[in-house]
Amino acid sequence: MNPLPPPDRLLLRAPNWLGDGVMALPAVRALRRACPQTELTVAAPAKLAALWRACPHIDHILPLESPRHYGTTVAALRKGKFATALLFPNSFRSGLEARLAGIGTLVAFDQPLRNLLVAHRVPRRAFDPARLHQMYDYLALAAAFGADPHGLAEPGPLLQLPAERAASAEAGAVVLCPGAAYGPAKRWPAERFAEVGRALAAQNLGPLIVAGAAGDAAAAAEVAALIPGARNAAGGTSLDEFMASIARARLVVTNDSGAMHLAAAFGVPGVAIFGSTEPKLTGPIGPSVRVERFHVPCSPCFRRECPIDFACMHGVSVDAVLAACAAALRP
Repeated sequence: MNPLPPPDRLLLRAPNWLGDGVMALPAVRALRRACPQTELTVAAPAKLAALWRACPHIDHILPLESPRHYGTTVAALRKGKFATALLFPNSFRSGLEARLAGIGTLVAFDQPLRNLLVAHRVPRRAFDPARLHQMYDYLALAAAFGADPHGLAEPGPLLQLPAERAASAEAGAVVLCPGAAYGPAKRWPAERFAEVGRALAAQNLGPLIVAGAAGDAAAAAEVAALIPGARNAAGGTSLDEFMASIARARLVVTNDSGAMHLAAAFGVPGVAIFGSTEPKLTGPIGPSVRVERFHVPCSPCFRRECPIDFACMHGVSVDAVLAACAAALRP
């Protein structure tokens, strides 16, 4: 399939979740390389605007203030007067909103119902055991405009913290992120997180912060209460501030979550603990974050809650995570 010519202006409809947004960053970087003169605008939920402000490869951000309401999203897209859009989400809705906004050329994955709206349909990738990761799906979409679909074209961080935010963020902290929005099956037990936190605090590596979004507050509070001297910041920071705490951290310990993806995108040393999900599909992008998992026959199950014995997470030991932390911190 011949690539499309680079448009003068291109709207990128971003994924709606933080982790998915980070996994789309290699595609955005590859797209910038392929279309250096194209004006790139990312349309994303307003709550994720901070992520895209840290992406050096786009020109404009179009925050969607009420992404659940068709009318407000359509009106916001229409104001941009875009002729071409690349849709990262798989939903029919993303295509309908773009067409209702008057965008004539839509580029998206081949989807039976949405195909009625999409002018340029990208076939699903053939199975490739070396390229299972979700980032390759986004790269395949970017390849419609001539971008390299094969992976990370260059080393180095995918995100750059704005200078004013970097200057105001605390540096050198150990950040624990015990939450995970998907559900309890992605969360390592709180007492083990706390045991790791106490061991790291005893090493005097730096201030210890328990962090996360508002939905992580309960999990964070449980962990922070078990670590003397820990500061619980979960739910009390903006995404800008949360990203800064990750970007300036000495070490991040997390579940399979947005925090894991941010640490990897900033090139920060970290350890990510996997249970019900599969790192080959959604693991950290980049070598700075190490994965710890205990494989059992029913893993990955992708369930929100474990219906049996939670063996995948109980099998991940505190010693294994501490060893991974030590390895991540080595130069």
